[in-house]
Amino acid sequence: MHVVVLSNQKGGVGKSTLSVLLAQWLAERHRLRVGVIDLDTQANASKSLARFDSGREAATFFEPRGLAFPRAEAASITLFPGSKRLADLELARPELILPAFRSQLTALRGCFDVVVIDTPPSLGLRMSAALIAATHVVCPIELEEYSVDGVTDMLKTVFGVRRRYNPGLRLAGLVANRFNPHSVRQKAALRDLVAHYSEFVVPAKISTRSAIPEALAAGVPVWRLARSSARDAAAEVAVVFDLLMQRIEGVEAPVTLSECA
Repeated sequence: MHVVVLSNQKGGVGKSTLSVLLAQWLAERHRLRVGVIDLDTQANASKSLARFDSGREAATFFEPRGLAFPRAEAASITLFPGSKRLADLELARPELILPAFRSQLTALRGCFDVVVIDTPPSLGLRMSAALIAATHVVCPIELEEYSVDGVTDMLKTVFGVRRRYNPGLRLAGLVANRFNPHSVRQKAALRDLVAHYSEFVVPAKISTRSAIPEALAAGVPVWRLARSSARDAAAEVAVVFDLLMQRIEGVEAPVTLSECA
């Protein structure tokens, strides 16, 4: 079972958007059983995937006692929604909730082929728990100055978790998201990102298109919308996710987790 965490310490980069799209893509295009754990109190991913609600909140993964989780149907999505309860976990004792989350996630083996975890936009116990339990991490990057500046901090976090707590953690890649092909500033930021982090950057991007938020609001995959912009968006999403899954499945050489100065 792959555990793929969407993570970035900067908000507004599209973690929830990519979490939803990835879950839909894996279930519909690859016929996999996908669990989605929404660890963000805003619960945006949960809103888009509401029809797949399992009835068990994501907060229950941090409870120390063993819990029975619903078994996924073939080629479907099972959502463990976010809630305001998650905020209280940041004040909990790490030595209790971090092992509990990892244990509960391990109990899902056999239930799902892939578990996708959406994380909050800040480094705390929830993000730490997700990274400690993950097999792979995907970092969406919005090509604006502050977002690009935060890449080094996020990589240091990933490398630190791998070194201290989870030697099996792999960085699937940095994904350029919400790219505006008409923006000179964003094109320059993309060149700068590749120049500094070429070994980590997925060689494809997802552009800003109105079809994606429209599909999220409707709770349907973007490729189901009958619009030319939806077809273009779906094509970009498919290229990015194909590249990510090649890395996750080990088809390509794994991304090197070299130390970041």
